[in-house]
Amino acid sequence: MTLKERYKRFKAWQLDPFDWSFDEGEHHHCENCGNDFAGNYCPHCSQKAGLNKISWKSVLQSTAEVWGMGNRSMLYSLWQLIMRPGYFISDYINGKRQVSFPPVKMLVVMGVISVLIDNLFGVKKATTVEGDPSLANQFFVWFERSPGWGWLIMTCFFIIPTWCLFRYAPRNTKHTLPQGFFITVFMAIQVLIVDDLSDFFGDFFYILLPLCYFYAYRQLFGYGFWGNFWRVVITLVSGFLLAALALTITELPTTTPKSYTEEFKAITELLYCSVVPILVGVYISKRTFKRRKKEETQSLEISINNQIENNDQTENKT
Repeated sequence: MTLKERYKRFKAWQLDPFDWSFDEGEHHHCENCGNDFAGNYCPHCSQKAGLNKISWKSVLQSTAEVWGMGNRSMLYSLWQLIMRPGYFISDYINGKRQVSFPPVKMLVVMGVISVLIDNLFGVKKATTVEGDPSLANQFFVWFERSPGWGWLIMTCFFIIPTWCLFRYAPRNTKHTLPQGFFITVFMAIQVLIVDDLSDFFGDFFYILLPLCYFYAYRQLFGYGFWGNFWRVVITLVSGFLLAALALTITELPTTTPKSYTEEFKAITELLYCSVVPILVGVYISKRTFKRRKKEETQSLEISINNQIENNDQTENKT
């Protein structure tokens, strides 16, 4: 098999990796309720077909289920999230949830694992800056001590930019904010994986963060290279600016009256730099969406007219 054929096979697997076929002619006897049925599961009690007698394999499977490695394995979901992230997320938000380990539960488990790795291999000697008791300083100290949870909070600021900039995408058009929440959960898991890798191989691994978003969002939303590129850049930059804006606002109660002007100026600048690019991106995306719909409508009309002409010519010949 050539390299090109292997790549085509891999792309086909990315688009549809699950095999739902079963032999309807094969009948099973349910040991749980005594029902005879065809398919993968008993329609009466939902027990899986083909369960064998208890063996050492059963012991291993039961033990693995405690750690999320049984049915809908966490390791399998992580593998899917790495190899086909956008398609995997699209499957989940569009209803194919049975194949995924529960995403919020997976995020919590990954967060705990990340904290353990950070404590074992990370640098955990950050202290507060003397004379700076601000909430922002305390947050950055906490972020250095627990980068896993810190990155998790940071990804939450990408929900609004993602919803605004990608809601007119060719795929998953006009996705909702609740769907955006689960998109962010899956992306936060990827961020935690990169954070854990950085503890072993160095901080240069953080360069994978924008690449993860670019690769996943291109599969998830279907934009071309440059269309996806500038939207991801605005999403990430605006997300970080919104996080900085939130930190600046939390400092207002502890700000002296003399510093109010500077604080409000900083808030205005952050708000402008984060919101304006999003609004411009939404305007461009909406115009592109309308043009794409118009071209699709025209193409459909041309196809219908050609079909009508072909039918008329066939009728005239007969």
